[in-house]
Amino acid sequence: MSGCDSHRHGIREFEVEPPLIGGEGIALRRDALRRSDGESALASYHGVMTLTATVPARPTQAATRVRRIVLVQTHQPFEQLTHVHPVGLLSLAACARAAGYGDVHVLDMKALAIGPEAAVDELARLAPDVVGLSAMTFEATCLHNVARLLRARLPKVVILAGGPHASVAAADVLADPAVDLVLRGEAEESFTAVLDGLGQGRVDWRDERGVSWRDADGTVVHEPDRAPPADLDALPMPAWDLVDHAKYRDKARSGVIRTKGDFATMFSSRACPWRCTYCHNSYGKTFRERSADSVLAEIDHLVQQYGVKELVFLDDIFNFKPARAKAIARGLIERGYDLRLSFPNGFRGDHLDEELVDLLQAAGMYRCMIAVESAVPRIQRLSKKNLKIDKVLHIAEYVARRGVLVHGAFMIGFPTETEAEMRATIDWAVRSPFHTAAFFRVIPFKGTALYEQALERGAWLPDDWTAYEPYRSDINLSEVPETRVTKLRKEAYRRFYMRPRRLVSILRLLPNKRTNLPVLATLFARRAWAR
Repeated sequence: MSGCDSHRHGIREFEVEPPLIGGEGIALRRDALRRSDGESALASYHGVMTLTATVPARPTQAATRVRRIVLVQTHQPFEQLTHVHPVGLLSLAACARAAGYGDVHVLDMKALAIGPEAAVDELARLAPDVVGLSAMTFEATCLHNVARLLRARLPKVVILAGGPHASVAAADVLADPAVDLVLRGEAEESFTAVLDGLGQGRVDWRDERGVSWRDADGTVVHEPDRAPPADLDALPMPAWDLVDHAKYRDKARSGVIRTKGDFATMFSSRACPWRCTYCHNSYGKTFRERSADSVLAEIDHLVQQYGVKELVFLDDIFNFKPARAKAIARGLIERGYDLRLSFPNGFRGDHLDEELVDLLQAAGMYRCMIAVESAVPRIQRLSKKNLKIDKVLHIAEYVARRGVLVHGAFMIGFPTETEAEMRATIDWAVRSPFHTAAFFRVIPFKGTALYEQALERGAWLPDDWTAYEPYRSDINLSEVPETRVTKLRKEAYRRFYMRPRRLVSILRLLPNKRTNLPVLATLFARRAWAR
């Protein structure tokens, strides 16, 4: 239900009490998630598809007068220390306002540091007519806990679910009787259509693309996918006035390292055309960009209205169209805002050129991430990333020479990957020019090609969605025993960081050392020694 939520690349890249959802006695096991033709019911919904569930339909209601809407970014506490603004929900809120729904609120549970009970207390105080809940896969527990508690407090409220998890696991989510509808994918259009329909007393959502719902018999029906917005410039600017910027000021932002002052999370494009098996499909595979003018207008607004000093770009691939990226950089240079820019979600390394690096550095870029994943050609082909490693090495060296902190992202544990291949990737990373690095284990998130491959191979995949939390998961798809994978990851962190030259370069370039050093030291201790 979010225009801009995704399995962020840096996370890969989200329970419910297994095997029941919400503890309500509504069972929906993996073996039930198959259509009668034997194909998986977890793939994209290209046509109307039904799935028999034991959830009774809610009684037919009169028209819901939609006066107040609250959009909730759920949060399941886990090891990730960083915060991002709920830009997807802010985009939905802006669209709702443009459609005439003026009383919209956004509740970010992580920024407020609250759990389900406190969130429902706040929702009860606001007394909305419609509540939208967004969650990543490992936040699904929180989504269902909030829905269940909210249904008990406000029985008549309409509860919608969306975001990355609900988009790929709509049947699972609708097995919870507290949830009324699921809005899949980029929901700017379907959200306002549902609001209009509720006001008209609509209970049959047939032909409403992008919506999953229960018919009168309680059967879950998945309408065909709705095409995502083709013209991102036509969407209203995210409703930045709906978040308290002070709540984010002192939080670690995506990428952990930060400068001082208020920051804003930016999405200047959606989707990535590459077809890496482990990556989400939240935005499809057709790259869609905002024009440089549109992006710069939002930056003007953020600087002039909210005093933003840093921009954190979370595009899947900011540099896919270099001319547009360079136009944004030139626009920032001309404005002279003296901003700091970070790109923690990753550039496509073999698609990044020196001129763009120079322009972004001049515009204020102090840190970026390049996702390598594996230095082994076989694994590159297997994962369908097909990265040109020699080009990545060249551009990483160039970024480092320009005085920009460059972060490398690596993954171990691909299907059929051997210990020798894991070590080859770690050895390459240790020798690389990256200042910092993260070594993730490969996690098959639902909705990815990797998830389907794991199912076909008969791999163990837990029903507990919290088991997919990136820094705690013990899912292992490789040929290497789990104890060895864990040991290799810890060893990778120690070998990478325990190099004097690297430590000196980090200290030289690290901004805001008093704040960042303790955070980095804590993270290193956790990754290198703790579980």
